Amino acid sequence: MEENLRELYIRETSRDGLDFDSDPEYQAYYTQAEALWEGEELPAALFHLLDTSNFLSFAHGFRLGAQLAGWVGTG
Repeated sequence: MEENLRELYIRETSRDGLDFDSDPEYQAYYTQAEALWEGEELPAALFHLLDTSNFLSFAHGFRLGAQLAGWVGTG
């Protein structure tokens, strides 16, 4: 299941179906993180952490949506 969610996440982010960059709150936090390195590239570990947290949020939302759909369908 996790591999399928990962593929769906990659597909949604690459097709702009899930666009973190257009979210003003996300952009504000990302800009703050970039400012810590004064114009340099974010360290790979931090970038990986951000990507992982984005995926976990996506996966949680997907699972919650599936549970709600099942609940509504039985209700």
